Amino acid sequence: MVFANSRGELLPSSNAVNKTLRKLMANCGLKKKNFHFHFHSLRHTHVAFLLYQVVDLYAISKRLGHSNMTITATRYAYLIDELREKEDEKISKVIGRLS
Repeated sequence: MVFANSRGELLPSSNAVNKTLRKLMANCGLKKKNFHFHFHSLRHTHVAFLLYQVVDLYAISKRLGHSNMTITATRYAYLIDELREKEDEKISKVIGRLS
């Protein structure tokens, strides 16, 4: 387990988990000045990865435990907007090839 103490017990506090995460990231060379990364950031990274892999928003919403897709769509709208912009570019290129 990643977030466990020396006896293998889970670390219950979010502060302890964040401290462990920062230590692991630093060991991997992922330390940036004035950059705050918290355990909950992993959830956002996970959602971004799934969206960019074209996983259905309904499936992501259920995976996150949201009661409905609106919560997911609202919370991660910035990612959805980025994907829409990329898809708009693809559409423009495809249509441009028609002429």
